[in-house]
Amino acid sequence: MKVKINGKVFDIPKGVRFGELSHEIEKAGIEFGCTDGQCGVCIARVLKGLECLKEPSEDEEETLWRIGAVDEEERLTCQLIIEDESCGEIELESED
Repeated sequence: MKVKINGKVFDIPKGVRFGELSHEIEKAGIEFGCTDGQCGVCIARVLKGLECLKEPSEDEEETLWRIGAVDEEERLTCQLIIEDESCGEIELESED
């Protein structure tokens, strides 16, 4: 599925955790630290396609809470997984 991250387009298969592609996604300006949802470095805002993504795990929710993310559109890029390819496009923007 096509995913736009900070204006760059990536082809990310359904079911693949974005953290597994961190070396490629970093080219779009998303920084990764731990890639397992603990550090919060890769926080991004989902501009489009939130409904396409798997719900955040308890660990991701805990990290988001700890770093002060309050909007449901704020997610850890490393933890994102496409769950539904039929819902349209996905677009992310890193938080600065």
